[in-house]
Amino acid sequence: MDFAQFLAPFDPAAFRAQYFGKQPLYVRGEARERRELLPWARFNEALALTPYWTEDTLKVYFRSRAALRENYCDTADLRAGQPAPVNPAKLAALTGLGASVVANQVHRVCAPIGAVAHMLAEELAARSFANVYCSFQGVQAFQTHFDLHDVFAVQMEGEKTWRIYEARADTPTAPVPPGDEGEQFLNATRGRVLAEVVMRPGDLLYLPRGQYHDALTGAQASLHVTFGVAPLTGLSLFRLLEKALAAESGFRAYLPDARDPAALEARFAQLGSRVQALMASPAFRIDVLNAQRELAGTPAAYHLPAQSPPAWYSLAKRARVQRRDSGFAVLYDGGEIPVGATSPTIEWMLSQRMFALEDALARQPGVDRAELRADLGRLLQAGILAETEMK
Repeated sequence: MDFAQFLAPFDPAAFRAQYFGKQPLYVRGEARERRELLPWARFNEALALTPYWTEDTLKVYFRSRAALRENYCDTADLRAGQPAPVNPAKLAALTGLGASVVANQVHRVCAPIGAVAHMLAEELAARSFANVYCSFQGVQAFQTHFDLHDVFAVQMEGEKTWRIYEARADTPTAPVPPGDEGEQFLNATRGRVLAEVVMRPGDLLYLPRGQYHDALTGAQASLHVTFGVAPLTGLSLFRLLEKALAAESGFRAYLPDARDPAALEARFAQLGSRVQALMASPAFRIDVLNAQRELAGTPAAYHLPAQSPPAWYSLAKRARVQRRDSGFAVLYDGGEIPVGATSPTIEWMLSQRMFALEDALARQPGVDRAELRADLGRLLQAGILAETEMK
């Protein structure tokens, strides 16, 4: 499923321009692909993978309060730090009483959900994950709240009424503490109801980060999957800047004594000017691109019983990757070869006497494989690397 199919019939370009990070969007369930993502049978198959489900990955809520782990998990004979495994019989007893189930990180155990989560991560340059919510007649599992990431909710089975409030927290990084005081604060600050949406199978609801909302299950049991999407923020740049500037002596040098304001201000101006120049450089844009690709990662894919013998390479000529504001290049005695976002992987290649291409691909999550293979071809042509055999 691609992004256009996921949003269908809504236009992806219009979503990016008018809604992403800005305002809620409701899309009727006309797309067959959305409706078939997670029927009850597939969700039950995922729950049957019992070793995965513990107190960390599966939560139970009763009347808007989290259930104690001993009420749905086996807590005897646990090693120190070991999460308690879910007991299916205990879980069934609680759901029989009307408790709601939240299955976290379902993209790890359900391939169709994992494929959509990865697609969203690539499309929106973000970390993406999927949680599943199962609730029963007339149940409101959660009070009014907001999320710390953007949300794509897709109704799978039954109906659920979502209330979207006019209030929106400003780029929140921490949730409101649970409990009566937190609930009172949210109810007092949520504002009026902006929209009330009855979600039916295949319907999609997008909520930007911080949008106040709550939901109530209809007459039938409800199942919906929520895809969380969290792009990098401006705070992420500090980590990238620190890594890029660590090689520059001006940033490793001692700061002047703060009791000499003129000297300190002069150093601040000098360092600030360099930071500004770096952030405007092509090399730093590559740093950001790689950080975004790392969020998406590389999806797990197995093709057994097909076998593909590893391709092995050896270092034939000394070379190194050099960073400049204009970009990255491989320097060797015959000249230089410009490279781009593959530079971290190439730097690792040049540090190895021998390596398999598969190992190189695993070094940099989300690396563009076609781009890496093209750069590998140029290194082979320059005689820096050579094809070899594992002995």
